[in-house]
Amino acid sequence: MDENIFEIIMIIIVVLAVCVVLPIMIVWLTNRRKSHEIDKQTEILMAMMEKHPDLDPADVMKKLNVSSKSHKTTKQKLLENVFNGGMMLLMGLAILIPHLCGMVFFGNKENGLFIGGMMVAMGVAFLLYYLVSKKNLQGEIETEEKTLKEE
Repeated sequence: MDENIFEIIMIIIVVLAVCVVLPIMIVWLTNRRKSHEIDKQTEILMAMMEKHPDLDPADVMKKLNVSSKSHKTTKQKLLENVFNGGMMLLMGLAILIPHLCGMVFFGNKENGLFIGGMMVAMGVAFLLYYLVSKKNLQGEIETEEKTLKEE
């Protein structure tokens, strides 16, 4: 009986950690990073304005945003989707194949089949999204490449 209570408590703790604490931490860290970037840009702008009072603040901010690495082109975003899709697919297969073999040959339970199957499905979805988006956004990608070459 004590083992059942312990298992229930552990499940509740894990579920709370994954479903409550983890999303809150992700949002907090994202907001903290954004506010840090804004503070740094403000600090740089103030220092430039002190040294060169004749500069236009809007022009300086535009140049700061262009040099920032946080802005990604459409092609870079699509390539990230290919990477994410490939990684999810490989991780899903790495989980799925041993569990399938264990189930077929040894009669083990199918615990990992659901997780592996979901990861494979997510990986395939990322790769399909890339293929569809690449075809639909070809004109935008070419336009971005032309503007980058002009700069």
